[in-house]
Amino acid sequence: MKKSTKWVLWILGLMLAVIFINFYMNQFSFAYALITVLLLVFTGWGFIVKLKNDVRQYEDHYRRESQSRIDDIEKYTR
Repeated sequence: MKKSTKWVLWILGLMLAVIFINFYMNQFSFAYALITVLLLVFTGWGFIVKLKNDVRQYEDHYRRESQSRIDDIEKYTR
């Protein structure tokens, strides 16, 4: 497992533990604030992953189109 993945899992586990402790201690506003922070982090993470995927798809499509044009040119100029 990568070192960064271990850190992310540790931080995630610690935040979940803190959320449960705050609910147990009747500090609901702090617990809900931490849940909101987790949702914002996951939303941002998903946005970044989707953006990287869209860029990769565009690059693959552009590479395929340019390769097919080169193949067409070579086929008709021989």
